[in-house]
Amino acid sequence: MLFLWIFRWLDVSVANLTCTRYWAVYLQVIQEAVWPGGVLPSAPPPERSQQQKDSTKQEALDCLMKLLPDLVSDMLGSDKYRLSWQTALDSFQDPYINRHLVYCIFDLLLDFLVPELPEEDFQRSLLQTLSKNPEKMLA
Repeated sequence: MLFLWIFRWLDVSVANLTCTRYWAVYLQVIQEAVWPGGVLPSAPPPERSQQQKDSTKQEALDCLMKLLPDLVSDMLGSDKYRLSWQTALDSFQDPYINRHLVYCIFDLLLDFLVPELPEEDFQRSLLQTLSKNPEKMLA
């Protein structure tokens, strides 16, 4: 019974996080992060101090620990629960893994937006269209 409740909670939470309304918010946040104020920044942001990085990491860990109900923390024990989230957070500190994650998400997004992309006929037609209009390839 408990697992059914947890499964239902996860199902509803994932459905809420992936609904269209939230995707619009996610895209706006990404757009504002990449193009603050609608323009590309002229210079890179200033280097953050180690103290700022540690503070941000701690805030992220605190947010992650509040993500699941207290029941999960009670089942695992607070130390194991914290260690689990810390391990998950540490895995995002590797640039190679982050790059791979971005590629995978981009691949999934393309599959979702253009479901006919893996089809050979679509690829052939796309290449023919681009070869007839070389200016599209430069755009």
